[in-house]
Amino acid sequence: MRFTVIGHSCLYVETPAGTILVDPWLIGSCYWRSWWHFPPSASARPEWFAPDYIYLTHHHFDHFHYPSMRKMDRRAHVLVPRFGVDVMEGEVRGLGFGRVTELPHGETVELGEGVRVGSFQYGFDDTTFVVSDGEHVLVDVNDCKIRGRSLERVVETFGRPTFVFKSYSFAQSYPIAYRAEDPADLQLLTRDSYLDDFCGRVRDLHACYGVPFGSMVAFLHPENRDLNQYLITPGEVAAAYDATRRPGDTTQVVPMNPGDSWDSESGFTRSTVDWYTDRERHLAELAASLQPKLDAQAAAEAGRTLSWPEFRDYFTRFVRGLPPLTGRFVCKRPLVFEVPSSPEPYWVVDVRRRRVSRTATLPAERASLVRVPEAVMVEAIRNRVVQVVHGGMRIRVELRAGGLSDDLAFWGLVAVWELGYLKPTTWLRPRFWGVLWRRRDEIRSALGAARGKGTFFDRMANRFAEPE
Repeated sequence: MRFTVIGHSCLYVETPAGTILVDPWLIGSCYWRSWWHFPPSASARPEWFAPDYIYLTHHHFDHFHYPSMRKMDRRAHVLVPRFGVDVMEGEVRGLGFGRVTELPHGETVELGEGVRVGSFQYGFDDTTFVVSDGEHVLVDVNDCKIRGRSLERVVETFGRPTFVFKSYSFAQSYPIAYRAEDPADLQLLTRDSYLDDFCGRVRDLHACYGVPFGSMVAFLHPENRDLNQYLITPGEVAAAYDATRRPGDTTQVVPMNPGDSWDSESGFTRSTVDWYTDRERHLAELAASLQPKLDAQAAAEAGRTLSWPEFRDYFTRFVRGLPPLTGRFVCKRPLVFEVPSSPEPYWVVDVRRRRVSRTATLPAERASLVRVPEAVMVEAIRNRVVQVVHGGMRIRVELRAGGLSDDLAFWGLVAVWELGYLKPTTWLRPRFWGVLWRRRDEIRSALGAARGKGTFFDRMANRFAEPE
C-alpha cells in the first residue's frame, strides 16, 4: 500500500490490485478562476493520468474536475457513488469513459489481491471513500460530514483506519463572504467549528494517523483575495488536536504537502517546505504567475449581462418545483439578487409566495442581498449549477437581522432541486427507495438531528445541503 497527496482533495493510491486516483483535480482552477491549489499541487506525473481506477466522491468541481477528467486515459474504470439520483454516471460516460460502476452505500467491493473499497454516503450528494489491502485502511472523509451510525459502519466493515484524510477549513461563502446587521448571525459557523469537527471525526475513528486534507486551496481572483485571511492552516489543525488531546488518544496528526507520500515499507516521505509562515508572500507570487489566466477570465466576462427572462424562468421553475408549504417552514423571506446592468436591479426570489420579480428599489422584506458577477450567474443558470455559486466564493451576501436560516435554506434547496431530488418522478423510482433503505440508520439519525439533537454539523448537514 502506498499513497501520494497530489493536492487539495486529490489522492493517488497504489495497491496490489492497481492504482486508484481519488477526486482528480490536477490542473488549473475551479469555480470561475476563483479556487487555485495552495500549496501548489505536485508536478503532474504521467501515471496519474492513467490510473486503473478513478473514484469521485461527489459532484463539486474541486472533486469532479472536468478539465482534469478530460485528460485521463479513458480505459480507467471509474467508480461513483450510487446516489438516489443517477446524475454522476451519465456525466462520466458523457466524457467518454466506457467502464463506470456505481458503488452502493456501505457495500464492500472487491478489486482483487485482497483489496477492498467502500463508499459511505452522507447528506444528499457526498461520500467517504475507504480503501483496504487487508492490513492497512485508508479512510478519505474529505469534506463529507459523515458521523453517527454511518461513521460506525466504516470501522465495523473495514476495521481501525491507518489513515483518516479530513477537511479542515472554510469551503463555502458563509460566514467569510457575509456581512450581517446582527453580528450574531455570523457566529453559527466559526474556525472552531472546523477544528472541532476534524478532531471529533479523527477521534471517532481511532485512526493511527490523521491528515489535514481537502482544504488545500487559495482564492486568487481579485474579487476574493481578501478571504484567504480566514483560511485555517494544517499546523493549526495539528495544534488544536494536541491541545485537546484526551487520555487514550493515540492518533498522530500529520500535515502533508502536495507530493508527500507514505508507503507500508518505508513510511513517510515529506517535504520540508513551509508554505504557511509567510503565506502572503507565497500567495502573491502564485497570483503573479497566474495573472495572464486571471486577465483572460476578466476579458471573457467583460460586458456579459444576466438576462431577466433566463433568471425569471429558471427560478420560477425552482420555486414551483418545491414541495407544498416549503415557504411556511423555510425561506419565509425572499432573497434579493443585485443585478447592476438592469434598470430594475433588485431581482427577488420569493419561495413563500412562489414568485420571481424585479424592482427598482431594494425590498425591505428580505433575508439577504446577494451580489454575484453577472457572467458567473449566466454560466451557473445555463449549466444548472447555481448551487456551487455559494461555494465558489465569487459572491458577497448582506444579511438582514435574523435572515440567516432563510438564506442558507435557500442555497440548500437550490442544491437538492438541481440534483433532481425534488422531482416527483425521482420519488417513484425503485432506485430512490432502495438507496433510502440502505441508508435507514442515517435517516433515523437525521430525524433526531432535525429535532435539535446532536452537534451543529449534525443539524447543518441534515437541514441544508452544505456547498462543501
